[in-house]
Amino acid sequence: MKKYPPIFITATNTNIGKTYTTLKLLEALSAKGLKVGVMKPIETGVVKEPLDATLLFETAKRLNPSLEVLKMRDITPYQFELPAAPFVAKGRKKISLELLESAYAKIEALCDIVLIEGAGGLLVPIEEDLYMYDFIRLFHAKTLLVGHDQLGCINDVLLNLHLLDSLGVDDYEWCINFRGDRASFDEITLPFFKKLFGRVLSLQENMNEILESLVACRDINVDKL
Repeated sequence: MKKYPPIFITATNTNIGKTYTTLKLLEALSAKGLKVGVMKPIETGVVKEPLDATLLFETAKRLNPSLEVLKMRDITPYQFELPAAPFVAKGRKKISLELLESAYAKIEALCDIVLIEGAGGLLVPIEEDLYMYDFIRLFHAKTLLVGHDQLGCINDVLLNLHLLDSLGVDDYEWCINFRGDRASFDEITLPFFKKLFGRVLSLQENMNEILESLVACRDINVDKL
């Protein structure tokens, strides 16, 4: 079984579409013949069950039935009720990186590739000296940054790309999740992005290009979607 590096899915802020993006990636990678797995290390705002992680886990199990042996706590080891940054939501509880690595290993053993969804954005604090971006190195992951399509996304995307560059993260891709007025985006945002980057990938229109950037697809049919 060929193993591929995990993909860490993050966004320019909360409520941008990380879970939606992760679901789309699960479906696309599975359609290419890969056994997919998923992990959301921390979820806050959990009352009875982790809503995002449950949706991710159920989808992953449908696509890769071997995951049925896992439990929800394997997928999301840390669940907190307060809808806040983990640093606040966890109270006095310590986040164990060893526990997260152990949970990841259980998932990874059953998959070709694991998608890891972050919480909030890259600078969300977990411990005083631990931030969401630290999961990129912890799991040796490639990174997909998801941006919104509203006014202000130029600043939001550039700030996050600058952060990734300053951290020495060079194996990343970024895309836009279109949820609003596409014509408005094309008028007020697209001209600058095209001038600076030459192209803009969108989750809705460029899944092949996103996967080609993040997955070594030589032995995968990248046109099979």
